[in-house]
Amino acid sequence: MHEPHSHFVSSEDQVQVAVHDYGGPGHPTLFVHGTGLVSRMWEPIIDRIGGEFRAICVDLRAHGATINPSDIDFFDHRMVADLASVVDAFNLRDAWVVGHSMGGATSILTSLVRPDAFERAWVYEPILFERTEDRPEGSIDFVEATKRRRSIFPSREEVIDRYGTRPPLNEVHPDCLEAYVHHGFFDRSDGSIELACNPLLESKAFEQFLQLGWDRLPQVEIDVRVAYGGAGLDRPSTAAASIAERLPSGSLEVFADSGHFGCFASLERVADSLRTWFTGRPDKD
Repeated sequence: MHEPHSHFVSSEDQVQVAVHDYGGPGHPTLFVHGTGLVSRMWEPIIDRIGGEFRAICVDLRAHGATINPSDIDFFDHRMVADLASVVDAFNLRDAWVVGHSMGGATSILTSLVRPDAFERAWVYEPILFERTEDRPEGSIDFVEATKRRRSIFPSREEVIDRYGTRPPLNEVHPDCLEAYVHHGFFDRSDGSIELACNPLLESKAFEQFLQLGWDRLPQVEIDVRVAYGGAGLDRPSTAAASIAERLPSGSLEVFADSGHFGCFASLERVADSLRTWFTGRPDKD
């Protein structure tokens, strides 16, 4: 796959959003990542979907190659501001958008502040849920565990071996995992590597994101395909069904043997799903 043209777009809070544009005459399509990940993980899928797509990968604040201060926030409107800044910079109208987890939720909510930007969206397990006074059981433990996530490793090879053999990232296809490790870590002066997304900021994102998104779902006007993994716990299917039902033009697709990272697992299946949803044809041109 050819290297994209990468540059920066100014957002709120002194954030410089990294944008990776793969060019070509195809339909402009944004690809957005989940919490702790990077947009260029989508590259192995982009390589399979064909020339009808002009892929534009977006690293949200504190992720990938994006530049930002260390005291940024991750509330809904902040994440939306990052993606909206890319929409404005590219003057997008009736574009397509693909997102995983936090990136899927941000894509849906961005359609509300830029109503002409997207024609339709494909999202995999977007993190949208009804907020309650009480935190879900185990959520505080999860945030605290994220703060302790190991961030420095001797080499990328060690990271690939570690992540590729342990849940949850052992579900990820080796090509996508390699892309994540290549673009989601930076080189240190002593020869080691470090996570681009600092664990303290990642935990802050888990804690702050999506305070109000659930209530705004009925206002979304674009067609949204909500994909989810059917393996393991009932939570993904229940959440995905609720989101699709709450969206005025939402529909469901299940990846029966997949979990939360299923959009990076079966690459041909995901590529076929994207082509079918956006172009009406599963075959690559």
